[in-house]
Formats: sequence, structure tokens, C-alpha cells
Amino acid sequence: MLVVVALLAFLVPPPGPVTIDVVSVGGSGCPAGTTNVAMSLDNEAFTVTYSDFLVQGNGNEAKRSCTIALRINHAAGYTFGIAATDYRGFAHLTDKVRGVVRNDYWFPGFPTRHSSRTYQAPMSDNWQVTDTPSGVAHGPCKDRKPLTVETELKLTGKGAGSFMTMDSTDSSVSTTFRLSWKKCAE
Repeated sequence: MLVVVALLAFLVPPPGPVTIDVVSVGGSGCPAGTTNVAMSLDNEAFTVTYSDFLVQGNGNEAKRSCTIALRINHAAGYTFGIAATDYRGFAHLTDKVRGVVRNDYWFPGFPTRHSSRTYQAPMSDNWQVTDTPSGVAHGPCKDRKPLTVETELKLTGKGAGSFMTMDSTDSSVSTTFRLSWKKCAE
């Protein structure tokens, strides 16, 4: 019973509303006005929606990235970390082109968490990935710092006409960051 109570302390979001503020957005993959961030109604995740995150190879290596700094506002006495990330898009890879999706997230002064997936040509299809870190890096309890998320799409190889996007044909794509809440020691 004690184990269940301890486990629930990591799973239950803080009481009251949880809101999210975008501190900054920048990068070649998210020009101004093409990114939207929203907190889920249950306060257990937030989503980032991209409307113009595309990398085209045109016979050369290419990459695009987007860096977003977020402040998550919640009741005192709690902190959070990223428990898992769900992201998807579309890739058209020709010849020997490889497409790489990389995702990093961190709090200033804390370790960076990395995840990446590689796709090989030939491919012309939607892709979807759920990454779960080996351990959740929770942010500080007292001095709340913004969470920074950096996402990159990269093509390597020289296949002409190859591209990769964080968007898909249904235009309803977003990256979902599932949160792990933790009650701070008092």
C-alpha cells in the first residue's frame, strides 16, 4: 500500500490550474507564427503543433530545427519532467538518404535528455515515434526555470527530391510531451 501511495505522488498533477507560457520560439523549422503550444485539459501533457516544419534535401544534406522555451505555471510544492514524447510526421526518402528526428529537452543547469530516430530510404510514408527516456529529469522545486525543447529534422545523403516534415497529410499533427509530476520534499 505504501508503494502505491509513493507511486501516485509521481503520477498526480498538482491541484488547481496548470498553464503554459511560451518564453521564446526560434529556429529554421518554426518561422514566426507557425508554432502553437497548449496544455492538455488533464494537466498531464502539453502539445506543440508545427505548421511549417519541413526539411528538403535537394541532393544535399540539410537540417531544420526549432527551439522553444516554456514556463509551466502550477501550484507550489510540485515539479515536473518529461516522461515520454510522442511525435510524428511524413518522410519521402529516395536513394540512400537517411532522415533523422532528434529531440532534446532541458532545464537550465540540469542534464539534457536526448532522443532520436533514424529512417532509411526508400520511404514515402507517415512516421510516428514514442520516446521514453531512461530516467525522468525533474526540474528544480524552488527556483522554477523554463523548460527548453529543441527538435531537429535532418537529411543525410544525396537523394534528390527527399524531404521530411513534422506535419502529415491530415494536417492535425502535434508533438505531445507527457509530464511526470513530482511532489517536492518540504
